[in-house]
Amino acid sequence: MISGKFGEIGELIFEIDLIAADTERYPIDVLLDTGFTTGYLALDIQDAESLGWSILQSNRTMRMARGEEYFDVYEGRVFLDEREYIIPVLAGSGISEPLLGLQWLKMLPLAVNFAAGVLTLG
Repeated sequence: MISGKFGEIGELIFEIDLIAADTERYPIDVLLDTGFTTGYLALDIQDAESLGWSILQSNRTMRMARGEEYFDVYEGRVFLDEREYIIPVLAGSGISEPLLGLQWLKMLPLAVNFAAGVLTLG
């Protein structure tokens, strides 16, 4: 189980580790986005490339709130809830903050209690 924190306006933020191709770990804060229903993780393309991950698919078209956009899909490795996962990662230009997608909630329970200041995943 990982503990998270609440952002200034109640965002759900967790720290995970991205695992590069050379096995180096990079801790990052990610925003849990329940509107991101089609994936596990979204990153800026420069971040995915710098990790040395293998590309699985180029120019995948996805409908976003601001219209249709293109993403590359990488085979990413992440560490959370004391476990390593190999997941498809959507990478696109201009993703200002890394996003955790709704797919995680199909595997890991989420507990949110604003009043008590408790936020956990897993």
